[in-house]
Amino acid sequence: MIQRIQSIWLLLVAVCAFATLKISTYAGNLIQEPTDLSGKVIYQELNGMSSVGNSIITIGVGILALVSIFIYSNRKLQIKLCVASFFIELSLITMYYFSTKMFKEGSYLIGAILHILIFVFLILAIMGIRKDTKIVEESSRLR
Repeated sequence: MIQRIQSIWLLLVAVCAFATLKISTYAGNLIQEPTDLSGKVIYQELNGMSSVGNSIITIGVGILALVSIFIYSNRKLQIKLCVASFFIELSLITMYYFSTKMFKEGSYLIGAILHILIFVFLILAIMGIRKDTKIVEESSRLR
């Protein structure tokens, strides 16, 4: 039986982060270079593996979530890692946003929803960790 709900939330963060390595966030036609006279339309998808920076940051968010699951005895560090994951994910979404400026036309795909879910799950995990901290503080007062 799982006693800490934040472990589930952090596991879902890791699953969503690793899923965005393959599931595309954005897809569309790239803006053609003026030197390219071939007239071909270049269709490209943005996902976690589309660049080295995206790969490193996406894997980092997933690993931080997995590490946070196993340091349950140190709740302060666990909250710090969750907050760090939150801001790293925010920087990743910013990178995706600026990468979409290269496209002439395109649309957001299911991977964008996964990034939003990562934010939601991280917030829920932080709330669960804080709830555990309050319970421990209240139980030590009763002694």
